[in-house]
Formats: sequence, structure tokens, C-alpha cells
Amino acid sequence: MGKYQKKNLLLFLLAGLLAVSCTACGKETKTENSKAEISVSEQSTAVSGAEESMEEVQPVKLNHTYTTKFSDVNAVTYPHFLFDYSDNWTISQEEVTTNTESVTLANDHGAEIKFRYFGYPKDFNFGTSNATMTRVEVSKIGDSQFVPSYVQGTDHSDLGKFMVAQLKVTGELDMQTDSDFSDIDGAVSYAVLPESWTGTDDNVRGPFEGEFSFWYSGYLSFTCNMPEGEISASEKQEILAILSSFRNES
Repeated sequence: MGKYQKKNLLLFLLAGLLAVSCTACGKETKTENSKAEISVSEQSTAVSGAEESMEEVQPVKLNHTYTTKFSDVNAVTYPHFLFDYSDNWTISQEEVTTNTESVTLANDHGAEIKFRYFGYPKDFNFGTSNATMTRVEVSKIGDSQFVPSYVQGTDHSDLGKFMVAQLKVTGELDMQTDSDFSDIDGAVSYAVLPESWTGTDDNVRGPFEGEFSFWYSGYLSFTCNMPEGEISASEKQEILAILSSFRNES
């Protein structure tokens, strides 16, 4: 082989090696760029999830306090009760009579939290329906600040520890025609109740503010009727915080 032929062969081999090397570099660069893009995407997803999580667990600011007025209006010895609420709730109704007190707290979405005092004797019949019955599952969903104590010398501490309860309607019965409950996926409400009330109540015949009231030298209830449709996690958290704040005056 001549000198010039050898030189041309060496140049040809060198060009081939350079081409293979550049192709490999290109592939490697593309792979590393893809990994970087995936990493950024995963970080964005993680940040988005963290932001949603932070939004859900933001503490509720209850910067208003309501104090019940039954004892003041009627000049009698009976405890005051208190509950806290935030700026986006308003007192929509207040009424005090010689035997009762009604306070309704409402927000713009139609949720209502109701305090009711009924100065009726123990085992009072609230005039419940003889036509229909509702089955309600009572379960604990949060803690309550309410601690039962004395009212005019009567010790109510035997009521035990209180809770914020979820009231889920699971059955209905027409007392005129049915022999058993029809299962339903019914409405959800909330109430402040003794923890001992946890379980199934299959004899609910009237409004929850009467049916889920407890005897405290008179009947007390603190309940929430939910609006139709879905509510946000933050609104539910706010409702439960308001219910949890219900307490007797120290």
C-alpha cells in the first residue's frame, strides 16, 4: 500500500471514530435532559400537593364569642353558655322567652349552627311525629370543650365526657305502612353530645335540635344543619371548630 493510500485510510478511520463518539454524546445529553425534566415535574407536583395540604390544615380563626342570655333576660340563676365563631358567620336569629332560648349562627353558604335551651321538665315529650321514624348513626368526629358540672345544686357530671358528633341518617320508616327501615344514604348533621350517645338511634321522630338535646336542668342542644350540596374541607373544619368551642361559663 502506498504512502498516500495509508494516509487516506487513517483519515477515514479517524472520521468514523469521531462520528460514533458524537452520536453517543448526543444520546447521553438527551437522556440527562429528560431526567431533569421529570425531576422538575415531580418537584412541581410535590409542591402543589404540599400547598393543598397546607390549605386544608390552616388553623381556624374564631375571633368572636357569643354568650347566651336566658338567665339575664329572665333574672334567674342558670348558667351562661359560650361559643366562638369567625368573621364569615353572623347571628341571624335570637329569641329568649320565659322558658326557651334560641340562637342561630349562619354563613353565606346556608349552613346553620343552632343553640337551643328548653326549660321543660325532664322526660318532656317534644311532640314528635307518629307517622315517620328516622335511623341515625351517631359517631364521634371531634372533641368538645363542654364539661358538665352543677346547675342550682344539681350535679350533672354523670353525663361524662362530651364530643362533637356526626349524625348520619341511614334509614327511614313509614310507621303507617312499613315494618322495617329502608336503608338510605341520608343527610349528615353535627351536634355536641355526651360520648355515651355513640351508636345507632332508631327512634328519631322530630327536629334534631329537640331529638339530640341533653338534660341539663332543662334541655340543651348545639347542632349544625348542613346546606345542600358539597362543602369544602376548610368550611367543614370551621363548622367543627365552632361546635367544639361550645362551653359553659367558667
